[in-house]
Amino acid sequence: MAWMLRAVTPVVVAIVTCMALGSVAAANDGAKYQDDVAAKKPNILFIVADDLGFNDVEFNHGAIDDTTTSLVHTPNLLKVAKRGVVFTNHHVQPFCSPTRAALMTGRYVLRYGLQNTVIWPQDAYAVPKNETLLAGNLKDAGYYTAAFGKWHLGLYQRWAVPTGREFDEQYGYYLGGEDYWTHSRNGGLDWHRNATLETSENGTYSATLLGDAAVDYIYRRSQTNQPWFLYLPFQSVHSPMEAPEKYINQYQNLTGNVRIRAAMVTAMDDQIGRILAELESTQQLENTIIAFTADNGAPYADAFSMGDEPEMVEAMQLGYRPLSSKPKPVRPPPGPHGQGGGSNSPLSGWKHWNFEGGVRSAAFISWSGLKNPGTFHHGLFHAVDWLPTLVGMAGGNTKRNLPLDGVDILAAIQAGGNTSPRDEIPVNIAACGQHSPRSIVDGPQAAVISKINGAEMKLIVDCYWRGTHDIADAQLYNLTADPSETANLKDERPHEFQKLLSRMAFWEAQSVPPYSVEKSCGEGKPQGTPPHWDVWC
Repeated sequence: MAWMLRAVTPVVVAIVTCMALGSVAAANDGAKYQDDVAAKKPNILFIVADDLGFNDVEFNHGAIDDTTTSLVHTPNLLKVAKRGVVFTNHHVQPFCSPTRAALMTGRYVLRYGLQNTVIWPQDAYAVPKNETLLAGNLKDAGYYTAAFGKWHLGLYQRWAVPTGREFDEQYGYYLGGEDYWTHSRNGGLDWHRNATLETSENGTYSATLLGDAAVDYIYRRSQTNQPWFLYLPFQSVHSPMEAPEKYINQYQNLTGNVRIRAAMVTAMDDQIGRILAELESTQQLENTIIAFTADNGAPYADAFSMGDEPEMVEAMQLGYRPLSSKPKPVRPPPGPHGQGGGSNSPLSGWKHWNFEGGVRSAAFISWSGLKNPGTFHHGLFHAVDWLPTLVGMAGGNTKRNLPLDGVDILAAIQAGGNTSPRDEIPVNIAACGQHSPRSIVDGPQAAVISKINGAEMKLIVDCYWRGTHDIADAQLYNLTADPSETANLKDERPHEFQKLLSRMAFWEAQSVPPYSVEKSCGEGKPQGTPPHWDVWC
C-alpha cells in the first residue's frame, strides 16, 4: 500500500480561459494569503533535481498506481514529502534549460524562443533581460536571495549569471553539466562563488559541496530577521554517472548504471537530510516552504563523457550545431529503466520526449500551513505556476513581470483532490525542420494537453510549425484514464482530435522563433588560467 492518503471525492475544477491565465496571475498581489502567511514571512527553499525519474524516488509510490516501487532509497525526501502534498500531475519541459527558465519566469518558453534546445556553453544567449525572475519578485517582497548549484540560463554577459539576475549570492556552476569531482567540462573549470572562480573545491563531490553551502546559508540566515529564498538546483543526477563509493556499496543488489544512478540519488538525498536537520536545529523548519521538482524525466540514453562529448566538440569547432538526419521514432523506447539507469515507470517516455515520462515530474510542496499534508494532489499543474504561487505566499506581487502564463495554485493545493485553476498546457511546440538551433526533442515535436468534458486529453504530433503540419501519425491520449499513454484514441475521438489540433494552432501562433545568438559576441570557450568557463562578451 502507498504511504499517501488517497484524495477524497474530486472537486469541480474552475475553468479559466487560456487567454486569461496571464492576467489572473499578474493581478495577484498576495492579499488573499494574509490568513495563511504568518506574521513572519515564510522562508522559501526551492530544490530542483536534475534528470530525476518519476520512479527514482520513494514518495511517488502510489502516485499513479500501487504496482510500481522505486529501487532507490530516498528516506529524507520521503520524510519531507510526507509533511506536504505530492503532485502527481506536475508538468515541466522535456529538458534542462527550458524547465529552469519556466520556473524562474512564470512564462512558457515558447514566448522567448527556448522551445528547441538548451542554452549551450558557446552560445551568446541567455533568458532575455526583460524577463523578471523569481528572485527579483522575492527581493521586492523583502527577501534575501541565493542560487546554489546548476544555472544553465546563460553566461555570456555579466547580467546573465545569477548575481546579475537579482540573486544576492551565487555558488555552483553556470553550464548544464560537468564532472562531479573536478567540476570541469570540455577543458574548462566551472565552479564559481559570487561570480568569482573557485579553484579549491576540486576533488569534492558536488552534492556534498552544495549540501555544505546550503547548511551554512540556512545557519547564517537564522541569525537575521530577514526572510530568505534559496534556489538549490542540484547537479544530481545528470550524467556523467559518478557517485561516492560508499553509496555505490549500498546497492549490492543492483548492477551497471542502475546501481550507480541509485547511489547518486541517495547521495543527494543524504544532503537534503542534512538541510532538513539544519532547518530543525535553527528552528526554521515550520516557517519554511520547501518546493521540490525534477527538471524533466530520466533520460533513456547512457551517460556521455563531459570531456569528450562529440556534439559539443563538433559544435565548438564548426561554430554551429549541425541538423540531425536521424529519423525520429513515433514512440519512445520501453522501460522500466533506461541505459542511464533511471526509471519513469509507469509513464512512457524519457528526457527529451514530449511523452509523460519526459514531462511529468516528481514534485511536491511541504509547508506547515498546508491543510492536507500527507496526500497526493492530482490537479494539472505546470512549472510556470511556481512563480505566482510562491510570490503570493511571500506576500509579494508580479506587477513588473511580463504577462504570466503561470497561475497561483495555492488555493487548489489547499482544496485537494484534482482541483486546478488551469485547463490546458502547451507541452512543447518545437520549431521543427531546418532551424538553428535545431530541436533536440526526440520523437514527435509538438504536444498539447487540454481538458475536455472533465478529461485531460493530450495530442502529440510529429511537427506543427509555421507551414509544416505533419499530423499523419498524430497520437491522442486520455491522460485521466491512461496516464501511461498506451491507447491512441485519434481515430475514435475525431471531435477531441480536431479541438486539440485547434489549440495546438493557437499555441503555435503564440510562439516566437527559436533563440538566435548575439553574433558580435563570438563564441564562448574556456579562458584564462586555469582554463575556465566565464562571461566573455
